[in-house]
Amino acid sequence: MLLLAATPDPAATFYNRPGATPAMVDAELRRCRMITTGPHADAVGGDVAAAALTPAIPLQKQAAPRPENPAPLPWEAVATPTIEDCMVLRGWRLYALDASTKAALDRLSPAARAARMAALIAARHPANATLLRAPTTRLRQP
Repeated sequence: MLLLAATPDPAATFYNRPGATPAMVDAELRRCRMITTGPHADAVGGDVAAAALTPAIPLQKQAAPRPENPAPLPWEAVATPTIEDCMVLRGWRLYALDASTKAALDRLSPAARAARMAALIAARHPANATLLRAPTTRLRQP
């Protein structure tokens, strides 16, 4: 039960990159959704012929020798990357709002909430937020 209490509310998390806009986040989320779920016909406007021919490939790592298998295959599949993994690899930071800030945002009008979230998305160091994940490498510059 304590673990559940320590887990941030998904509705209170957001992606951040200094100078970014909500439109940039939306575009990156769409791109990462396509990358992590594999190509689908609806991702290219319903044109099945334009869809990629290969499925999404899960991340892999070198298999470690174990007592029960001293000579493992050269690669062992690991969990398929998530949208969150993709966003972090693409240079986005994942933050969680503290409870009081989340409650304050919930009380705002939709337009005011969108403006406040836009400021948090673009901030160099978002106020009243805890960094959950940060990129260790960047695949591209913002």
